Amino acid sequence: MAQKVLIVDDETLLLRTLSNALRDAGYQVLPAGNATDGEALIEGQGGAVDLMVLDVKLPDRSGLDLLQSQRERGYAGRVIVMTAFDNPESERRCRQLAVDHYLRKPFDLEAMLDLIRGLLGGSGSGPNLGDVRRN
Repeated sequence: MAQKVLIVDDETLLLRTLSNALRDAGYQVLPAGNATDGEALIEGQGGAVDLMVLDVKLPDRSGLDLLQSQRERGYAGRVIVMTAFDNPESERRCRQLAVDHYLRKPFDLEAMLDLIRGLLGGSGSGPNLGDVRRN
């Protein structure tokens, strides 16, 4: 069975591009344009999502708020948080919520795919608040 990746981002082009790339790589993708839809997708899977890729700034609420509510419900899976805005408070919350990677947009798609393969392949070495920047 394919590993499930939830992607929550309100940038339609990024959501579509990343979703297609992950499907092509063999993942089951659950795309959402806001936190409310993302939460509904998680609940529709019974919480069984292998990786969450969340944007910080969403139209209805923060991706970090979505993650916090899922952590409180027992979600212990891997998480990548993306943002176009450098914000020390967001980085601090990412540490508190055990985020695996905090990425600044824009990022290189191939580098993102490599990161996801590493996290889901079990080769992740714990939290890394580094970034993957577009060259």
